[in-house]
Amino acid sequence: MRVVRKGERGTYVPPGHDAKVFAEKLFDPSNGCTKVDVHITTFGAHCGMEEEVHESSDHILYLLDGVLTVKQGKAVVAHLSKGDAIHIPAGEPHQVENGTDRPATIVTITVPPT
Repeated sequence: MRVVRKGERGTYVPPGHDAKVFAEKLFDPSNGCTKVDVHITTFGAHCGMEEEVHESSDHILYLLDGVLTVKQGKAVVAHLSKGDAIHIPAGEPHQVENGTDRPATIVTITVPPT
C-alpha cells in the first residue's frame, strides 16, 4: 500500500499542453503503481492542449470543478461541468480546452499507463 500526501507530488506542465496547465501525479509506475496512471490536472483560464492520441490506453476524465470542452478534430464532443466524466477509448484523438475565465480541475485515469 502507498499513501501519497499533499506536497509530495510536484507539479509539471504535460507535454503538448499550454503553460497554464498544471498536473500533479498521484500514482503511476514511477511510484509503484504499474497498472494505472492517475493524476490531477488544472487548466487555467482560456487554455488547453494539442490534440493527442493514446494508442494503447483508455483515458477517463472526471471534472472536479469548472467547465471544459472536449473536442475530436474540430468537432465538440462534450462540454463537461463539475461531476461529469468522459471515457476516451484507446486510439481516439482528443483535445481538452477551458474557454472560461475560471480554472477547471480534472482527475485523469489512464489504463494502462503511457
